[in-house]
Amino acid sequence: MRIVIAGAGMAGLSTALALGRSGHDVTLLERNCIFRESTWEECLRGPREGIAHFFQPHAFWPRGRLLLKNAFPDVYQALLDAGACELHLNRKIRGEAQPGDEDLIYLGVRRPLIEWALLRAVLREPRIAVRGGVRVMGTLGRQGAVPVVTGLRTSEGDVQADLVIDALGRTSPASSWLQALGATAPRTESSPCGLVYYSRYFQLKPGAAMPMQDYLISPRGDLGYGGFITFLGDNRTFAIVLSIPTSDADLKILQHEPAFMAACRQIPVTAGLADPAFAEPISRVLPMGGLLNTLCHYIGDEGPVAFGFLPIGDSLCHTNPAYALGLTFSLIHALELCEALRKVPADDPRSQAMEYFARITPEMNERYWLGCALDAARTRMWQGQRLDFTRRDGCHPLFLFAGAAAVALDDGEVCRKTLRRMGVLDRLSTFDDDIVLQQRVEELLARKFAEGPPPRPGPPRAELIRAVRGSMGQTGGTL
Repeated sequence: MRIVIAGAGMAGLSTALALGRSGHDVTLLERNCIFRESTWEECLRGPREGIAHFFQPHAFWPRGRLLLKNAFPDVYQALLDAGACELHLNRKIRGEAQPGDEDLIYLGVRRPLIEWALLRAVLREPRIAVRGGVRVMGTLGRQGAVPVVTGLRTSEGDVQADLVIDALGRTSPASSWLQALGATAPRTESSPCGLVYYSRYFQLKPGAAMPMQDYLISPRGDLGYGGFITFLGDNRTFAIVLSIPTSDADLKILQHEPAFMAACRQIPVTAGLADPAFAEPISRVLPMGGLLNTLCHYIGDEGPVAFGFLPIGDSLCHTNPAYALGLTFSLIHALELCEALRKVPADDPRSQAMEYFARITPEMNERYWLGCALDAARTRMWQGQRLDFTRRDGCHPLFLFAGAAAVALDDGEVCRKTLRRMGVLDRLSTFDDDIVLQQRVEELLARKFAEGPPPRPGPPRAELIRAVRGSMGQTGGTL
């Protein structure tokens, strides 16, 4: 098939590579002039117009890492050679190893390196034509209640295709393009993530090592009014991320470097990580806000809203970046699309669309709704509501997420199932429908909190605000 892909971010690059290596003729369009050979070091220096989160922390959960390694072994090896870090989560499971434990490996790597490795492979693939500096203006096609898309209108002329792939991300204008051809607008669901976060990358000093042993993944904690999390990167780098509610105007001061570092010093765990003797900052403080969980439905009661047009990655579903699902689902969508096109004849676009969405929708939907539920619960908690995550009949989403994680290191089977659930290796039902395992989590939590809840991993909000204001030479104000 002749396939044109709009957008050469993570989803577009991985989809182009998968389709090209499956025998399709692919044209990849990108508004930035990125299509050139470079070193991974060069990719860390330049900005990426249109991708606000390009330098924000990213990670491959075990499912994404496994898909990347199996589907594109050359790309995976290039990342390892460039310094990507494998974190063997399976070593944290107590007891004897079981089949499948070998898949529990998290890949720490920065977003620019991932794009560099994928782009290098794309440029060397003979069935992929790339065109940079091209802005997509709309779709070509035959109008109707269910239009047939036949290509894209661009700033450099029309591009004809048998199939158009939307990889333009969470701000894609594709819905309006399809409506201009007469299509019914895809139904969209969304909910606010309820947070703003600020991140900064650090480089470990010689001899320093991340304190991983006491954490299921990496150092993180909830302050009751905000939170912190760390992401492992490549080449002995890591990021500290501070999250606050969108409504907390006082704490938005964290966007400033002195305030961010002052906050890190007030939280015992991050104080050690940000200690100049342990690591040095290598980036500015990067803010990220305006976050929504969004799910688009391109299949209506009568079938697809358009033929010859399929969205992938964030163009279809976008969740809170703190859950780091974007890279993994981009690969899932790309590879399932290849399977759908292999299974269904090229002259049957309706069946192609139905097959593709049937493959990706159940898992995508459940992760979307989980993200919405967790964000809603966290927002209520940060607003001061007391939510019980220690019992199944308390706050169930937090019980299955935070409760299980809190005791996972104490029990081999809880650890295994929790890591597989978090790492997208298992469907949610594998854990969520296992009542016996949930009862075990309740018992472990009851034992852990028998003498009361653990201390908060950082200062009260008023104390933190005094510290960050002091770093900026400010005093007074409402706390």
